[in-house]
Amino acid sequence: MIDDTSRPGVASAARPAQPAAASAELEEFLYIITHDLRAAFRAFQTIPEWIEEDMGPLPPDRAAAVEAHLAMLMTQARRCDRMLLDLRDYSRIGRRADSLGEHPVDAVLSQALIQSPLPRGFSFSIEGGGLLSGPGNELVLLFAALLSNAVKHHDRENGRITLKVSGAGPMRQLRFSDDGPGIPAQFHEAVFDPLRTLRPRDDCEGSGMGLPIARKIVRRLGGEIAVARTAAPRGTTLAFTLPGHDPAQPARLN
Repeated sequence: MIDDTSRPGVASAARPAQPAAASAELEEFLYIITHDLRAAFRAFQTIPEWIEEDMGPLPPDRAAAVEAHLAMLMTQARRCDRMLLDLRDYSRIGRRADSLGEHPVDAVLSQALIQSPLPRGFSFSIEGGGLLSGPGNELVLLFAALLSNAVKHHDRENGRITLKVSGAGPMRQLRFSDDGPGIPAQFHEAVFDPLRTLRPRDDCEGSGMGLPIARKIVRRLGGEIAVARTAAPRGTTLAFTLPGHDPAQPARLN
């Protein structure tokens, strides 16, 4: 058998297909894993309800403990299910992107709020507008991740989230702020590590993937994101840049 890949030009011609094949294989693997594990985690959420129905009334000294343990099981199942979805989204960034386009800021945020709706007691406002450039689905995922992260790590039942957009372009400045407990300065970089959370798992259903998803999208679009240092006693502000422009402002010449 003759190995044609040893001939000049043959090996290089075959190589471009390898990344595509690897990407398709990874996609199929993630689909199978996500589908099968999510089915198991959904069962973990439902079975405790059946147990409660089947075991009937318990002595008062045992009922509270059993209910707490069953609730903990359901909470962990929801967290694992959320983690699977977030890991899937993280792996698809850049591989399942829409075509590039220009999108109004308010339209992107409207879609993000559908994906990550705010609970009762939380408000959201936008200052500034104009357009952002990039794949529409990834821009929506970016802000959905930021909204979800701000809510899950808030320590009160009421909260305020704001987005300020400025700059004519070609890179726009954005500041995404909440009035939650804030992030200690020593963790300003660590919070962007995948699966990293600063609160105990039992206290928060977050997967630790919200900010890593945001950073991966921002960097893929040529921007940067970091936790901004502020003098406020509470709250977190994420400062980042994204391509786009504001038709109401003259574009700067480079």
